Amino acid sequence: MRRRGWIAGLTLGVAFAGIAHAGVPAAIGPPGASGGASADRLAPPARTVSVIAVGDWLPESRVNAAAAAAAPPGVRFDHVPLLAPIAPMIASADLAICHMETPIGWPGATVGLVGRAAIGGYSLIAAPFEVAGDLRRVGFDRCSTASNHSWDLGAGGVESTLVALELAGLGHVGTARSPAESAERTVAFDVRGVRVAHLSYARNSNVGFPRDPWRLDRAVDAGPVIADVAEARARGAELVIVSLHVFVEMTSAPVRDDRALVTDVIAGADVDLVIVHGPHSIHPLETVNGTPVFWSLGNIVSGMGVPGRGRYSDPRTLDGLLAAVRFTELPGGGFSAEAAPVLLCQMTGSRVVHAGLAAAVAPDEVDDIEACVARSAPVVADLR
Repeated sequence: MRRRGWIAGLTLGVAFAGIAHAGVPAAIGPPGASGGASADRLAPPARTVSVIAVGDWLPESRVNAAAAAAAPPGVRFDHVPLLAPIAPMIASADLAICHMETPIGWPGATVGLVGRAAIGGYSLIAAPFEVAGDLRRVGFDRCSTASNHSWDLGAGGVESTLVALELAGLGHVGTARSPAESAERTVAFDVRGVRVAHLSYARNSNVGFPRDPWRLDRAVDAGPVIADVAEARARGAELVIVSLHVFVEMTSAPVRDDRALVTDVIAGADVDLVIVHGPHSIHPLETVNGTPVFWSLGNIVSGMGVPGRGRYSDPRTLDGLLAAVRFTELPGGGFSAEAAPVLLCQMTGSRVVHAGLAAAVAPDEVDDIEACVARSAPVVADLR
């Protein structure tokens, strides 16, 4: 994982105002003492890790059209301009996590709506192959891939998704191509000298779960999550992050079953952060038995929030949260967590994403920002 500085002077810097960048303390000693000698007597600085995570990425028609319009000659899609206003925040974190809700197709394949499920008529959706490289270019390090759409294109869709992410240099978790690959999901990776495990689960699948359970990590109940967290800890993870995709949509707070599942996971496992996806609307940040839980990050990019989309015409689908968390090592072991919700607002016309409370937008987008803030402030306390 590459080393990057935490945000200062930008929206996320406001979220952590007063938290200094980790560094070696100045040497203090008697006159004439060398700085090196004094420093040798000091305890090493506490290790810190800054993490950001964002909401659902949905490659719908308006998103694809905007990315195609932004692409240079010879390139099908360029999503970087859609995220350009928030790219400094993403790139400043030590670990930046996206949520790829749909499969990613092969190069040149059809994107957006590619069919309907035989049972239930649910939309089958595919993202452009180019999206993986674009996410990497704006600063993401890895993506969770377990969702209700993960199995939309079957095993071939899992394959193309993971190939695209890997070629872009993005880590991934939530789906797998083989039992051996699935078994690696609990292996920790290094972030600034701290071993971090990131797990991803879906509570449902629009087309039914695959026959082989290792292909898609699921959390119908808390048991599998608790077991995986314990395994990750046994394999050396010092921090464990859980991404969970739920299925009750267009709510403003977690439903009883989701709250019960997350509470059971936290009670039964040593989890440092829980990030929830799926409702397509934002929910509050809450601390549950000492663990920060972002109950829903809403969407980061979608084609929702416009007339003619049924329940997805709801303007709340334009709003998202960036989960900002700084972990700091404690003297006695373990890590403390400071978490903040940063408001993100997607513009109705351009589909560009801005930091809602620190946005510099064109005059024709001011109304979108003001509406986003007005909708979101009553739902999420202490928005940054």
